[in-house]
Amino acid sequence: MDDFQKLVYTRWQAFPKGYSISVGDYGTITKEEALAHLKENDELGQTLIAIDRNYFNAIKSGAIYESFNN
Repeated sequence: MDDFQKLVYTRWQAFPKGYSISVGDYGTITKEEALAHLKENDELGQTLIAIDRNYFNAIKSGAIYESFNN
């Protein structure tokens, strides 16, 4: 695992038991399923990493805050 993948994995570990999220064509993914996919670094795991990368880049650039002010 690279450092960013570890960060995403650790963030998912912090979510409460029973947490789930809808991810497009993949449907609803539980915390446990997400952790397994992140560990495997398969297509869904890479998608979850890309989602977090986009989220963190939006925070870093300030774009996410601009949407709150509009």
